This record gives sequence, C-alpha cells and structure tokens, in this order.
Amino acid sequence: MNKPILTKELAYKALQDFFNDKPFVLFGTGTSCAVDLNFGMGALEIHLKNTIPAKKLTAEQNVEWQSVVDNLEQNLDFEAAMNAIQDQALLKLVVYETATHVAKIDRQQSSEVLIDPNIWSAIKLFQRLMEGLPETDRILHVATTNYDLLAEYAFTSAGLLYSTGFWGGVVRDLDWSQAERQMTYIDRVVTGRKTQNVTRLKKHICLYKVHGSLNTFCIDNQCRESNLWVYDCPENLERLIITPGTSKFERLHMYRDVLLSEYDNAVRNSRSFLFLGFGFNDKQLVKNEIFNKLQAQSPALIITRDWSQKIQEQLDNSKNAWLICKHQDEDNNSTRIFNNQYQWFYLPDKELWRFDQFATEIMGN
Repeated sequence: MNKPILTKELAYKALQDFFNDKPFVLFGTGTSCAVDLNFGMGALEIHLKNTIPAKKLTAEQNVEWQSVVDNLEQNLDFEAAMNAIQDQALLKLVVYETATHVAKIDRQQSSEVLIDPNIWSAIKLFQRLMEGLPETDRILHVATTNYDLLAEYAFTSAGLLYSTGFWGGVVRDLDWSQAERQMTYIDRVVTGRKTQNVTRLKKHICLYKVHGSLNTFCIDNQCRESNLWVYDCPENLERLIITPGTSKFERLHMYRDVLLSEYDNAVRNSRSFLFLGFGFNDKQLVKNEIFNKLQAQSPALIITRDWSQKIQEQLDNSKNAWLICKHQDEDNNSTRIFNNQYQWFYLPDKELWRFDQFATEIMGN
C-alpha cells in the first residue's frame, strides 16, 4: 500500500508542534563539522594513521594497529575498525593522539566562536529552546558525544548559562547538586506588608559530555575538569576521553557513574528527543532507554546533513520520528523530510538541514 503524500503544510505543522514540549537534545559530530570538517572521523582517521605507526610500538601493538588499518582498507566504519585494539597502552596512545588532533582544531576555532557564536550554527536553535523554557521547568537537558568545546564557547558568547556538573576553581570537582546551587539567585518577594527571600533557579543548560571532553581528566582516581590543560596536557595526567571501538564500552563501564548516571536520569524523565548532527552509530547511547522510548512513539526530530542506513533503521522503528536532511545528490543543497507514515518530501528552495536556517524557518526569528 502506497504511503500518503507529505505536504509542506503538514510537515511544517508537525515540526512546529514538536517544540510544544521541551525536548531532550543530543548533538553529535555534525555540529562541529559544520564549523570545520577536520572535527570529523575522516580527519581523525588520517591523523591516527600518520601518527600511531611513528610511535615505538611493541610487536603485539603493531599487530593490533595493523588490524585496524586492514579493517579500514576493507571499508569498515571507523568505530568497527577500532574494535581490534585491546592493548591498554595502545589504547592510551590512541586517546592521546585523538585529543591532540581535536585540541588542535578546537584551538584554531575557539577565538572565532567566542567572538561570534553564530559560527557554531546550532546556537540560534538553542537560543530558541532556552527562550521557550517555562518558568516551572528552567533546565534544558543536553548531551553530546563531542570532545571539543565549541558548544561551550558558543553558549558563553551567546549568554546562555550552562553546567557540566563541575564546580570549584581552577580544578573543578564533579557534583551536580552543588553545580545546580551555583545556578540559583535570591529573589525578594513582597506579600502584603511582608518581604521574604525566595531562592529561584536560573534558566540554564545541563550539558552531559558522555564521552568525556578535552577539559576532563582523571586526577587521583577522580573525574575533574580544568581548562588549564586543554591544549597542553602534562604526561602524568590521564585525559578522560572515550575513544571509538569496543574499548569505548569498557571505559564507559569504568566511568559510567561519572559520565552517564545523570544522563540516564535525564533521558528517563524526558518525553521527546531532538538529535542534531547525530548519526546513531553509538549503540551504548541509543540502544537503551532512548531506543525504547522512540519505539514507544515518543516524539523525535533528527536534523543532520547526511542520511544513513542507521538513521533509517531508527526511523523505521519510530513512527513519531521526523528526519530533516540534505538531498541525496552531493551538488544539491535542498532539503528532504521523512516520517515513515509518509513518502519522502522534497523542499527545493530551503536548506533546513542547516541548524540556523531551521531555527529561523521553523522556530521563528
């Protein structure tokens, strides 16, 4: 049976209605690649291929790394290819070189984004989401798999308050409760002849960096945050970064309470989900509560440049999920819209897969 035809009016209404409820937001590499393609897996793969063989590897490490290279030559995706790494020392080397690569690109873009947050094209969308927060629900829950700090630069420049759960001074400790207290203020309320002080919560973003970050480290067996060593990490410090591949899940298990416990709670308490530049490659994050909720018809919206089979599999299992992506022809920048209750809809004169254009067109100026 042929699916009904989707119209622009139907699509726009569905997209606008999606924002009637505050979504949980999960953004991935696509948001950073919109700033610089070197944040992508392709550039990281090239960097690792060039740097890892130049290190003094043992015979066993050489065998494992060659397996990674062979897997890539067989066109396995980067995450699958990295499954060959089991040696912990080699894993640490991969973490080090991954951070070195991402930090270099981050450093090149940091000043520009701090000067103009619109360079990080998702910022307008986040501004709209923050403006729409009700007075009774003043926290926007956001997660990212990205190691870089572009979102933090953009939030800061745009005046959007955010918390990563850390509090303190130069080196910060992880304590979500204490971090939330930093987001409060005292409001003097007059009732009749009486004046009382009421503690209120500022609107802010809770940002869950579920794969670690350039500014998170393992210090004295504690997860801590500091911007001191983002670009120049001392040799005696271990970066808290979860790399692609099977070893990712081992390290996620080690640091699960640190990186994922608050994320899990936020997902569990959310009714709808917004995915930005996220390819659904990370089974650890989507083959659990999010997957179950989408199968149970929780509303979802995916905005990304490129369609993929993994995204399509998610759509096929989620009747209430919508996809905004670029036309399949590389030279065609127009928009495709999909929901599995309808046929594909083509919008020739819009580029809604660009986050800033989506925000303007669907969420208003």
